[in-house]
Amino acid sequence: MTASAELGVVIIHGMGDPEPGFAASLVEGVQRSLGGDAASVAFEPCFWSDILQVGQNNIWDRLQLAPTPLHFSWLRHWVVGTLGDPTGYLSGYEQRGTPVLQNVHERFAQSLAALEGRLRDPDSAPIVVLAHSLGGVVVTNYLWNLERAAGEVGTIAPSALHAGARAIARQPTGDTPTQRLETLAGLITFGCNIPLFLPPAPPYECVRFPRPGLPAKLTAAARWLNVYDPYDILGYPLASLWDDAHGTVIEDVAMEVGMPGISMTPFSHTQYWSDAGFQALVVAELRRVLGAARS
Repeated sequence: MTASAELGVVIIHGMGDPEPGFAASLVEGVQRSLGGDAASVAFEPCFWSDILQVGQNNIWDRLQLAPTPLHFSWLRHWVVGTLGDPTGYLSGYEQRGTPVLQNVHERFAQSLAALEGRLRDPDSAPIVVLAHSLGGVVVTNYLWNLERAAGEVGTIAPSALHAGARAIARQPTGDTPTQRLETLAGLITFGCNIPLFLPPAPPYECVRFPRPGLPAKLTAAARWLNVYDPYDILGYPLASLWDDAHGTVIEDVAMEVGMPGISMTPFSHTQYWSDAGFQALVVAELRRVLGAARS
């Protein structure tokens, strides 16, 4: 198949145990709305849940051996497999000598590598990242490590990783401009919980966006939109958090998502994917970036 896409989109999920096809409803809805532009956009999901889920399933099986059965078993199972994700990802724990954080980042780089094979001009095609929940933490950590590995900025914020894990985790990930997100022209975080994973005290330092070296026409169009449902207790505004924003501007967008009866509850956290209003926002951003790339 000839690589013909002008724009690449990577979609990354958050905590929990989603199916590998987690992004299908979002991609299908966006493609329908893009109409004639749909063929110009390549979509690539980044599925990383399995990196942690195997161990979490093992832990849950061992918990079943307790002599006294646990109450609310279904809820406890959810807690182990969902709230265990940020702990496993950010703790510095290692799998076969590599921090889990780095394994997740390598999976993200693999998704970018798969995407670039479908782009007409992979070295210069704009990239847009859609990141749900903990996926927003993964993507910004990935950017954080890239910019420090490249010597673009120093840091005023401490790392929670121990020294050995920190040295490995800050190694640059990605061998090509696409994998290094050098053409990142759009970032949409949704249901994002970055505020839950900031250092325990200021200063709070943001990543730089857009990336330096992005062509001027794409830099002018680049936006970071942070969409959150005010009823989503795992989704938060981001714009006012930072002591040092490095010039990054984040546009918070409050939006109720999901069907009536769900949109005004914490369950709205799972509803962005198929929500028509959110899909329309994504379509508008993709068309805007495409227009800038074609100008």
